[in-house]
Formats: sequence, structure tokens, C-alpha cells
Amino acid sequence: KLQNSKVWKDAAVQIFFSLSDSWGGLIALASYNRFHNDVLRDTLIVSIGNCLTSFFAGFVIFSFLGFLAYDLGVEVGDVAESGSGLAFIVYPDAVTRMPVSTLWAILFFIMLITLGLDSEFALIETVTTAFLDQWPKTRKYKWAVIVLTCVVGFILGLSLCMDG
Repeated sequence: KLQNSKVWKDAAVQIFFSLSDSWGGLIALASYNRFHNDVLRDTLIVSIGNCLTSFFAGFVIFSFLGFLAYDLGVEVGDVAESGSGLAFIVYPDAVTRMPVSTLWAILFFIMLITLGLDSEFALIETVTTAFLDQWPKTRKYKWAVIVLTCVVGFILGLSLCMDG
């Protein structure tokens, strides 16, 4: 499958998604750097670190999928679909089959919580930085802008969680 261009396109999309390019998070967080900060060095560290992490995560994911396929006696493609099924179906199933499964389950849950919180912190920081840069007079009320952003995001998010 490595000769298939769709595989490489999906890999590139995943890298851009994990770097959050064009979303503004990197730019918003970089705006807090010193003026003469070595941006090239920081960019290379973040980009290479992200790519190596994604590469390692790929080995972990496909090792789990191969393990489950072997254990269940099915093909790897039949174990799970892509998307959230990997995180919420395949990993918990694989973790329960490992030695000291309770420890791995706790570590997996902590990892999911910290990933979610980290993403939310970056999202809120991006939105509030844009707001505070657009209207500098609101900077002295930064805490209120952050709380308001969180409350508005929560209320808008409710429509994605409920019927009607």
C-alpha cells in the first residue's frame, strides 16, 4: 500500500492536522516569544518532534491492530475502521488483553484526558489571543475574556451533544 498515493496524502493530512497548521494556534502561542527568539530552531524542534511522535504512534497503532487481528483470527483491515474507533474500541480491547491491564488502562485514560485538555487550552488561547489583539483595551480583563470564551464555547457545544 505504500505505493498508493492516497496513503501518502492521508499521512500528509495527518501531519498538518497534528501540527495545527493554518489554524492559528502556533502563531498565537508564538506571539508570546521574545522578539529576537530563534524561530527557525523552535520550528524545527516542533516539526521534527511532531513527525517523530506520529511515526512512533503509527508503530504502536499497527502493533495493536496486528496483535488484535492475530488474537481474533481475522485480517487487520477487519479489526476496526479508522477514526474514533481506534481510540475507543481497539485500544481499550488491546489494553485489557495486556499483562497488568489495570495500570495500562489508567495510563491510557490519563493520556486521553491530557490530550483533550491540551487541545482545549491551545484552542482557547488562540481565540482569546486573537480577541485581545483585535481589541487591546480588553487586555486588562483577560480573565473575563477567557471565561466568556469558555462559556460561549460550552453553550455552542451543547447543540452538538443533544437532540433537537
